[in-house]
Amino acid sequence: MPGTYSQILLHVVFSTKRRQPWITPNVAERLYPYMGGIVRAEKGVLYDIGGVEDHVHMYLR
Repeated sequence: MPGTYSQILLHVVFSTKRRQPWITPNVAERLYPYMGGIVRAEKGVLYDIGGVEDHVHMYLR
């Protein structure tokens, strides 16, 4: 249809292997911008990223 606009927003969750607590604050400081770069390289938009020691949440388009 002409004039129709849509977008898909995703909530993606990544877990560490066996849910081991590997994502320390130092690792997260480098990991989150790296993952954001991958999303941008694929022409996506990363709205927010965060997580705890054993998993990461990404909200993206």
